[in-house]
Amino acid sequence: MALAHSENEVVTMLKAVGLRVTPQRDAILRHILVYRGHSSADDIYRSIHERWPNISVSTVYNTLKSFSEAGLVKEITFGDGASLFDANTYPHHHMLCVQCGQLTDFYLPEMPDLTSVAKELCFQIDECQLEVRGVCANCQDIMKS
Repeated sequence: MALAHSENEVVTMLKAVGLRVTPQRDAILRHILVYRGHSSADDIYRSIHERWPNISVSTVYNTLKSFSEAGLVKEITFGDGASLFDANTYPHHHMLCVQCGQLTDFYLPEMPDLTSVAKELCFQIDECQLEVRGVCANCQDIMKS
């Protein structure tokens, strides 16, 4: 997804997926597109709350759910129930540092064909996402010193 540089681009994106344009939706989507990382709903709330003091945490959560359902963002969930929201909606995978929590995107040219495994288990695959857990280079350096 391209970085939004103007208000018109954000408005166009919202309208293209059938969402009404509101100042709150504009602010939330703009944050996600400008930050270009993986943000939690609470991170987004804290970031935009100063400019929009009347916005509630529930508005941020509900808006992110709408964005995810519309395909504007990808919700990344973890076993602990935490969710992060990613502006990169193209198929990709993640490496998670278990020390600092840094989440890094990576791409694989080919994923293994899981069709036969899915068929054997009577399972329909909608999406396949790989999450690799380990220690990032920065944390490795800190651990060495």
